[in-house]
Amino acid sequence: MSLLGRFWRHREDHPWFVAGTIAVGAFLLAYPVIDYYLRSTGVAATFWFWDFGAYTNAIDRWHAGEALYLKGDDGGYHGSYLYPPVFLLFVWPFTVLFESFRHAAMAWEAASIVVLWVGAQAAVGAWGVDLRSWERGLLLWLVLGFQPVLLAMKMGQLAPFFAGLLCFALAGVLAAEQGGAGEEASESLAAGAFTAIPAAIKLPYAPGGAHLLQDRDRFAGALAAGLVLGGLSVLVFGIEPHLTFLDVLRWGAEGGGSSRHPSLWLPPYYRPFYVISTVSLPVSVDLTLLLRLGIAALISALAVLSLDADVEPETFALGVAAIPLLAPRTYAYYLAALLPAAGVLIARELDRDGYPLVPVVGLFLAGVHSYGLKLMVDVVPSWSPALTVVRELSPWLQPGLWGNLLLVGLATVRVAQVASVPSRMQRDDDAED
Repeated sequence: MSLLGRFWRHREDHPWFVAGTIAVGAFLLAYPVIDYYLRSTGVAATFWFWDFGAYTNAIDRWHAGEALYLKGDDGGYHGSYLYPPVFLLFVWPFTVLFESFRHAAMAWEAASIVVLWVGAQAAVGAWGVDLRSWERGLLLWLVLGFQPVLLAMKMGQLAPFFAGLLCFALAGVLAAEQGGAGEEASESLAAGAFTAIPAAIKLPYAPGGAHLLQDRDRFAGALAAGLVLGGLSVLVFGIEPHLTFLDVLRWGAEGGGSSRHPSLWLPPYYRPFYVISTVSLPVSVDLTLLLRLGIAALISALAVLSLDADVEPETFALGVAAIPLLAPRTYAYYLAALLPAAGVLIARELDRDGYPLVPVVGLFLAGVHSYGLKLMVDVVPSWSPALTVVRELSPWLQPGLWGNLLLVGLATVRVAQVASVPSRMQRDDDAED
């Protein structure tokens, strides 16, 4: 059955889900046109590909035999290349094929969107859905209508590429559940590898690996991918850049807790724990760090304690949805990772006759985060002096925060419902027997 055919058959048992999905889908289809208008009025950012310039500058320095990482006068690396050396190998072919910076950046982002689009199709296909040709085209337009994806493209960022890899990982998780013994192992290894690549390049994507704790083959695939990337990186770039990269990580960790008030608006601003960061205690404690560590520990514990349950897709969604919530210095384009998380939660909620509208609403709130926040901090307060309170409450009212929490919360509930310490102990006893 086609995707829309499966969707439409839920019009009687889940009418609010169908109505809400149609409304959100219409918004996503219209958003590229809305973004065009916002760019014409100077509200939305244009396609400058700023961060892609950091990659190409690092490649130029690599070719010239110079240092990949540039330390500023303040001792930090702000504005410089910040990823592991191996990532340059992903970008380098585009700089070879295209002499123009803009053309190379456009090609990189186009390739990233193709990865996301094909990955999304693979995930949908793993559910046993036969996409029609026109549905594939519709899916591409819907992906482009998700504002965090479009924002990442404008900035030359990696979020669409990583979201695509996570979609492939999801497809592997689902295919392994349905395949035979040999096929299950290969699909699980691939799922682990696709999960590991984003985390190996950008550590904030590490929570997406929660599902690796539930399957030995997926964990092995992730480990193998990390070793291959690390070995290739040392082979091509040598040891010295990697030692410097450790200093880059230290600098990032030390500065990750600082954040400006969301009312100092820019399109990439997403400050999920800003309110927590403003709490002062008599002792010097980073509450946001403790909160992030606590949530990460809870997700890991839930993954381990639900080994025997059929919640691997929900565990995948939980880890991936937590990525923009737990990143030390997060931005709105991180919300692109919510696409595969929301997709799997919608499907699983329909399977269990649950609450599929919840992830739809969460995805919508994430999609309107940037300019919904601007509406709160710039537009609404201008209507009346009494409405300036909306600006002050903006840290609490961030649309992306509530969308993110809806997805993480739903996935947490579903995994926690089946998590059990005795279940884990019984598994160990069975293994010994």
